[in-house]
Amino acid sequence: MGRNMVGKFDITGIGNAIVDVIVNVEDKYLEDQDIRKGMMSLVDLKTIENISDTIEIKTTVSGGSVANSIVALAQNGMNTAFIGKVSNDEIGSKFIDGLKSENVTFACKAQSDDSKSGRCIVMVTPDAQRTMSTYLGISQKLDSGDINQDVIKNSSITYLEGYLWDLDDAQVAIKHATDYAKSSGNLVAFSVSDVFCIERFRDSFRSMIDSNVDIVFANKEEIKSLYENDNIEEITKILSQQERIYAITMGEEGALIIKGDETYKIEAQKIENLVDTTGAGDLFAAGFLEHFIKNESLESCGSRGVEMASRVIQQYGARLKT
Repeated sequence: MGRNMVGKFDITGIGNAIVDVIVNVEDKYLEDQDIRKGMMSLVDLKTIENISDTIEIKTTVSGGSVANSIVALAQNGMNTAFIGKVSNDEIGSKFIDGLKSENVTFACKAQSDDSKSGRCIVMVTPDAQRTMSTYLGISQKLDSGDINQDVIKNSSITYLEGYLWDLDDAQVAIKHATDYAKSSGNLVAFSVSDVFCIERFRDSFRSMIDSNVDIVFANKEEIKSLYENDNIEEITKILSQQERIYAITMGEEGALIIKGDETYKIEAQKIENLVDTTGAGDLFAAGFLEHFIKNESLESCGSRGVEMASRVIQQYGARLKT
């Protein structure tokens, strides 16, 4: 079970429990398969199996956006837990074992269901851009019964991902989790996850951010979509009028950290060997939260996030080699 569940956690993540399958493809493959480059699309199990049959697998690793962040935090000494749903099958066991090996407490139990455990084909093109086809399986069936109330109440931060929003039961579960966290005087962090998610759930995201979220993670395109404004300077002014922290990755421009009248522009680091952008946002969030938990300055949090994101994009997959 990782560390003692009775103790205090620095952070608990709630997210889709997904095993990532990393593959190399050419742009033409995406065109031939009518797959939208650079985006995440939800597919059924048959589609995942068909894709798997037509490409060569580079590597396989337990994944999921928030889970990637939580593992990175555990690797850097944070006391962490993860809540997510897996089936009692081979893929589910692999996911749980992957967390345990990183000393992350898995605060759920595998369950039997007609659905299989979730998996994601991460297709990496020669420009290192990643395109994802995801079968959520049982992970999308997260409900209130899966939320370990004691773990949430004993976590300084609860970290959520926008990828969870696809079913009403999961949205109710998230509401319960944020209520538990806030009623205990703890913080809530939220990654909007993907433009695809924002386009479907913009109003819901904005409502939750306004009511219960203390730290928001997004990239430049996501924050533009969330606030339906293409001008980053105008968006910065809008965000500076709010009380929460916004940590925005800006690609080659580094990152932008905003909290009220405090704005920090974090320079990008030089990349020697761009390999795979999978997990860049996840590791940025991990780095930011690591220094935030250590009570470092917001500028230091942003710099640590950029550092970790820069490291992970120079390797395959979203887990840093330790």
